[in-house]
Amino acid sequence: MDDSTPAETGSPPRRDVAIAWGLVAVQAALIIAILIVPVGDAWSLPPIVAAASTTLTWAGIGLLIWAIAVFGRGVTPSPLPSQKAELRTRGPYRWIRHPMYTGVILLMTGATIDRRSWLAAALWIALVGFLVFKAHWEERRLVETYPGYEDYRRAVSAFIPLPGRAQS
Repeated sequence: MDDSTPAETGSPPRRDVAIAWGLVAVQAALIIAILIVPVGDAWSLPPIVAAASTTLTWAGIGLLIWAIAVFGRGVTPSPLPSQKAELRTRGPYRWIRHPMYTGVILLMTGATIDRRSWLAAALWIALVGFLVFKAHWEERRLVETYPGYEDYRRAVSAFIPLPGRAQS
């Protein structure tokens, strides 16, 4: 499947715009909450775990940068499809439909491990659940906007690349 342009749908309904920015606000609040939880002592952080945490953090940052670079000029924090954007099916989008969300999850996994706090862990679980919800909300709009999105959704995993599900 090639990259395709969005269907001409006009402006999204005001309600969708309000919900979209509400979703962005909740996501930001969860991320900030994890980052400001004081470092605790709920678990030890042996060198191998600290190294894994750092690796996850940098992998998340790298995936975010790659996904944003491939997405291009249409990137926005809003989960509403941008009229400036095209459906991307190359780069990380070949293997994952939501590489930016996966990048955030990886980044925040590293941050959560480093916090050594059950509160941070609970907030991380809430963030992951929230991103799954947000991705489903976003995908309903993507199906309406991009003619090829339904086929892409069937072919490519949402967050974790799975064998046999990459775009060819």
